[in-house]
Amino acid sequence: MAPFVALLSSLLVTVLAMRSTQQKESLGEVASARTKSAKEQLAEIWSEVEADEGEAAPMPSALGPLRLMSAAEDLPLIGRVIRWANVTEDLRSTFSWRKDQPLPPGHQKLIHPVGSVAKIHLEWDHAMMSSLGFTGVFAKDQEQALIRIGPAGALKKTGMAPGVSVKVFRDFKESVNTLMLYSLRGQDGFSHFEHTLCNKLSDFRDKSFAENLLLKSFKKASAYPFTTGLSQWAEQDHTSPKFPFVICFRPMDHVRAYFERFKDEPFEHIQEQLQHLSAGKKIYEIYVGTGPRTQLKPVGHVSLVSEFHKTKFGDQKLFFRHDWFEEDLEWMPAWKDWVDAEEFWYEEGANNFYSSIDPSEQKEVGNQNAWVGGYNPSSGSEIVENLKTYLPFLPWSWVSWMQRTEAAGSSASTGAGLHETSGQASAQRHVEASGCPFAYLHQGDSSFIHALLK
Repeated sequence: MAPFVALLSSLLVTVLAMRSTQQKESLGEVASARTKSAKEQLAEIWSEVEADEGEAAPMPSALGPLRLMSAAEDLPLIGRVIRWANVTEDLRSTFSWRKDQPLPPGHQKLIHPVGSVAKIHLEWDHAMMSSLGFTGVFAKDQEQALIRIGPAGALKKTGMAPGVSVKVFRDFKESVNTLMLYSLRGQDGFSHFEHTLCNKLSDFRDKSFAENLLLKSFKKASAYPFTTGLSQWAEQDHTSPKFPFVICFRPMDHVRAYFERFKDEPFEHIQEQLQHLSAGKKIYEIYVGTGPRTQLKPVGHVSLVSEFHKTKFGDQKLFFRHDWFEEDLEWMPAWKDWVDAEEFWYEEGANNFYSSIDPSEQKEVGNQNAWVGGYNPSSGSEIVENLKTYLPFLPWSWVSWMQRTEAAGSSASTGAGLHETSGQASAQRHVEASGCPFAYLHQGDSSFIHALLK
């Protein structure tokens, strides 16, 4: 019996240590006050990019997307073990983390795991911007900025999901960021410059089990998981920010035409395409929509200041924050009725409402959301079986025993509740009273250890 108790103690110490370590690094940690100009901030980041040029991070495990499924913490019994083991990621960290590097504690890029980084110049149409009245970053050209390009999720047999992240450095302030996709379900073909990309995405009516679970997980972080906010881009001293509802990057026609040659060519790394672009080239035309269901207006261009670099630093440490759209609604409350309408997000996105500016035929690939990567479980039972592989250090035989006990208790229940002899209610009480996920193993008259000692 002593080895058994020692093993249990070791497991408990391991779980508690993991929990304590992550708690020490607050998800809401804010970087110290900025003391550097935008130029200095970019130079610091760029030196890291160049330091490991040519390297790329390894692709995550096939089961990596399980980390995004925080809604799995709501599963009966096993959810308590998952929470204490810190297996899933608190997706709020992608909104609350204020640093450009490193990534938030415990965070791993699972949706855009590998990509290439370049310096860019955002050149605005000043006459158009003046007429729109946008403030902050939108009011003048931005020469200290980065773009990261990489597919969302795994490549499919006939296509992929092109994605872009943008970071603009500001003098003596934290950077502003946004992310854009064509569609979470990707496109037909492998050319990155085939379609327009927007920071507003579309929902789908025929979501799979995994898509629904991931959507529920993302909604724990934001009520609006299909968009990021832009109000921080418009921050300006002593005045209220004015900003667009949506921003889109439309490929320049000459760039799209050149990249047609890659349409039928799957790649190992997106750098195989991006290496053909040189500094000084305009790659995107920028469009914005001033409000929900408004037509897009051209407002500028994205020009390359450098070539693209394949970089492990960009994959593993460079962070592009997701800004809460809820903050946009605080400034623009008239938008809320629109975005809360039942049908709104089914009709949103570059592949839907904004397709009028898209240069290509609208054609998605399959029905697998890029959020799920290469992992697409069809049921909670399948997730549990996969977790046994993903978390071999946990006492799965004991969890299975408890699941059988709970099932037996449920079948023995009558009326509104379970008989007290079911064991499930007793185990639940011990977990809640002690805060220990393994309480049912070692506490109380009906515990597993107590039963062994009888």
